[in-house]
Amino acid sequence: MQLERVLTKLKFDESVLGYALITNDGHPFLSFSLPDEVLPRIKGTLKIHANDLKLMNILSDQGSVVLARVNPKWVLAVLFQPELHLGGALSRTQDVVNLLIQVDLPPPPIPSPEPEIEVVPETPSPIVQEIAEKPVITEAAKPVLPEKEEESEPEEIEVFHGCVVLRGKNYNEAVTLNSKLNLAMKRTYANLGVDILLVIDEKMTVYKIADKLAKPVERVIEAVTWCVNKGVVDVECPDHQDPEQKELIEMPLFEGKIDKVKKQHRAVLELCDGTRSLQQIATVLGIPYFDALQCTIPYRGKTLQFIRTVKLTRG
Repeated sequence: MQLERVLTKLKFDESVLGYALITNDGHPFLSFSLPDEVLPRIKGTLKIHANDLKLMNILSDQGSVVLARVNPKWVLAVLFQPELHLGGALSRTQDVVNLLIQVDLPPPPIPSPEPEIEVVPETPSPIVQEIAEKPVITEAAKPVLPEKEEESEPEEIEVFHGCVVLRGKNYNEAVTLNSKLNLAMKRTYANLGVDILLVIDEKMTVYKIADKLAKPVERVIEAVTWCVNKGVVDVECPDHQDPEQKELIEMPLFEGKIDKVKKQHRAVLELCDGTRSLQQIATVLGIPYFDALQCTIPYRGKTLQFIRTVKLTRG
């Protein structure tokens, strides 16, 4: 059973606000819209209950977080709407865990070992009696400058959506927690870079990886290009690329009466006319995507529906 097929149950569950696979020390990977605000509480809980964790609930300002043990190395975290009762949240999470058990999950990133520092005791230097001698004046030798070698510029590789992503020579270092390359990748792309590395099977194209992670193709291309330049991954690109990319997007459409909704929700709902995605609405209003999502949750399935459409873009 494929991982993305299992996670589809959560992706299209309207009561789910976000979810992620998390390591025992609280590092999120393969994260889908799980807000950063809940991570400290998840890490604190795992620090205490990681060994005996099976299924438990954490209350947060964003909603109810359910943690469920998938295997000895992975924990599933799911953030549900506050309106969903606890029994339903636990039951839905356990259903997904039962399916995840049948999936061959990738191993978590390898934590970097602490470097051993060898302490060498200082030995007292012998006292040498200084004898004054006449200074010997010698002519300073002229430094010989090495001849400049012409540096060959590395061949620039252009990454397309149809390129197959392969593991590179620095792959292991990049997935090693807190390694120099791992930290640089996180500073640039947060968890997206690590998520890409974890799902690489040396068969999927950039487009399929973006679809599997539910991330914009352009953003994945940017991250893969960075990894190629660092030797983390290699790519095999066909000579001819399909110029059209298909992207499934959802357009929120509000059909209720705007004067009957909460004041703090009106700005978002007024723009839900079926012509913009929720991300575009958040950008127009200058607010985080998660805040825009929160404004739509009370009305989903009632006066607000999402229209799915296929967007064709040129590669």
